[in-house]
Amino acid sequence: MTRVVPTKIKCVMIGDSNVGKTTIFQACLLNSEQEAGGDVCDSGVAELTVDNIPYEITLYDTSGRESDIPLISSLTFPRTNVFVLCYSVISPRSLENVEKVWLKQIAKHRKKAVTVLLGLRTDQRLDKTQNIVTYYQAKDFAEKHNLSGFTECCAFDSIRTEILKQFIVKCHTGKEKDQCCIQ
Repeated sequence: MTRVVPTKIKCVMIGDSNVGKTTIFQACLLNSEQEAGGDVCDSGVAELTVDNIPYEITLYDTSGRESDIPLISSLTFPRTNVFVLCYSVISPRSLENVEKVWLKQIAKHRKKAVTVLLGLRTDQRLDKTQNIVTYYQAKDFAEKHNLSGFTECCAFDSIRTEILKQFIVKCHTGKEKDQCCIQ
């Protein structure tokens, strides 16, 4: 029996500090190979099968500090297949910074990559004391900026993190035409 070589996808997660990137990164790589990359960037490989096709997603979890942007962009942005712009649903400022900071940083690399918006910390949206980003605000943002996809996720739900990895693959392959929400 011949072994099918998995399709490789390079996926870089970017966004402000403390939006939940590292938590979702670790959840996506649970039981997978992970490399500590230091203070600026970590990477790991997640393997999955979508529509009977094997994929190998190399995920990069980047620092959200603006002072690290030059190093992050030179180390991780080249040859990226999917940029995942992360924000926290309990931090409207983090979504504003996707526009003000992160979209500008990936602009020259975005022409060859798929770019998706990912809302994190959805489990905290029910806290009425917080100013939140609604699903519709984020969906409108994704449409306004012509992003390839939009979804939301809670890192503490293993089923949803598996669905998130499938979403990344489907956006990369062009099989995910509509923006969707993982609830």
